[in-house]
Amino acid sequence: MKLLLVSTCGTSILTNGMPQDERSWLIKNANETELPEDALIRLNDLATKRIDELRAGDEGLRRRLSAELNSIGAVLDRIEPSVVQHVLIHTDTITGKIANDIIGHLLEDRAHEVQLLTAGGLRTDNLAGFREALADLTVQLEEWVAWRDSGWELCFNLTGGFKSLGAYLQAFGMLHADRCVYLFEGSKALIEIPRLPIKLAEADEIGEHLTVFRKSMSGYTVSSSECANIPQSLLLIDGRNATTSVWGDMVWARVRKELLAKDLLEPLSRRIRIEDKVRRAFNKLDPGRKVQVNEALDDFSAHVDLKRPLLKARTFKALQGNSVPPATHELYVWSDQATGRLFGHWQDGDFIFDDLGGHL
Repeated sequence: MKLLLVSTCGTSILTNGMPQDERSWLIKNANETELPEDALIRLNDLATKRIDELRAGDEGLRRRLSAELNSIGAVLDRIEPSVVQHVLIHTDTITGKIANDIIGHLLEDRAHEVQLLTAGGLRTDNLAGFREALADLTVQLEEWVAWRDSGWELCFNLTGGFKSLGAYLQAFGMLHADRCVYLFEGSKALIEIPRLPIKLAEADEIGEHLTVFRKSMSGYTVSSSECANIPQSLLLIDGRNATTSVWGDMVWARVRKELLAKDLLEPLSRRIRIEDKVRRAFNKLDPGRKVQVNEALDDFSAHVDLKRPLLKARTFKALQGNSVPPATHELYVWSDQATGRLFGHWQDGDFIFDDLGGHL
């Protein structure tokens, strides 16, 4: 069995077993994103000593000094996967990053694949920044959740890290992962919470107000009046404007592909038009490709209306020559396997998509 193991990570690997003065200093600086040069040298020295100590020690020592390694070890003992990919989520702090580096290096010593994950503002000293970080984290995790479609079992290990993040990821994991697990300190028994086999009522609400959620996720300003019939649990209302709540982000992450795979959606921008040739080509695509086309159109709408930069994977550039008239430009839709492009041209300040096909 192939296991994708997502683990929340704190700084226990640095603080456990440290002299009291060093432990107090680490806790004092736990939320810092930068440190003076002398403090950074001190932190790196502590990290180097700790990783050398753990590499020289046995498995028992590593588990005693790290809640994260202890729980990861318990998961691997229980599941016994043939392949494991670790995703380690850490705070947006210098101490959190260094602690995660240590855990990652020790796992890589065992020939495990490791990816570190965080989001700007993911720390406990700024509520507004934390909220934005969770939205960013949701988007990143969605890419990993997709691994379940390729036969990977997804497990959220929520033993380490701080409680606010753990509570959020428990809700996320119960919707998206195969299981969430905890290992209480001093215990060898894993507590497992299975995936919730439910259909979210809010998913139907999102389907009925799909344009509102597409606009919000693409960076458009959404007025509170546009959200009059949407459940309040999915939104944050700030005066006349609205954004999705953390719960709204999670529900969107679960239902997004299902909703975007049905039909070719009308562009969010009034300056974008789609010709029938694109619609005919779209109808022949498999559901996954249909999702990518709708995502590309939303990204391009935000680029046209809001000047929002396009990602490198969403390159928009002029065509060489006159290969697909009247198209003069191409927009990357996907680049894996047979490449996919939307072709179009500018006309009187609007952009018209003429065709959908492969790379020229």
